[in-house]
Amino acid sequence: MVAKFSFEQNISVMKAKKVEELMVRHVKTVTPDQSVSDVRSIFEEEHFRHLPVVEFGQLVGIISRTDLMRITYGAQLAAGSIEAVNELIYESTQVGEVMTKEVKTIETGALASEAARIMLKYQLNAVPVMEDEELVGLITSSDILHAYIEMSH
Repeated sequence: MVAKFSFEQNISVMKAKKVEELMVRHVKTVTPDQSVSDVRSIFEEEHFRHLPVVEFGQLVGIISRTDLMRITYGAQLAAGSIEAVNELIYESTQVGEVMTKEVKTIETGALASEAARIMLKYQLNAVPVMEDEELVGLITSSDILHAYIEMSH
């Protein structure tokens, strides 16, 4: 018979997990001068919800699907041809105009529970992972939930 962890045991194991064990490595990035249309294509093709924004090797922001929805919301209310208006907005808007510039980050050696605290405190779904001021990954709320579910089975 396989023993199942109790909720308390799962929490203890989860507290010991490091960010580097859960994060996605080899993160795709965009630059501030790219069009939002490029971002939308990446989101659709790669099934991503967040992309770090890097300029000259430095993390300068993060852009999410929510950011894209935010810039087209008013146009969707006012326009007849929503898709045409959205495409025009996406093509004429640069990433740097809509990205979040004050990015919360975490180090690879931090505990996953700290990443979860940051996400809860700042209402984030993704946190870039840094090592010596270099972007090395991205940890998302989905990564944390997947880890918890794996420990539960």
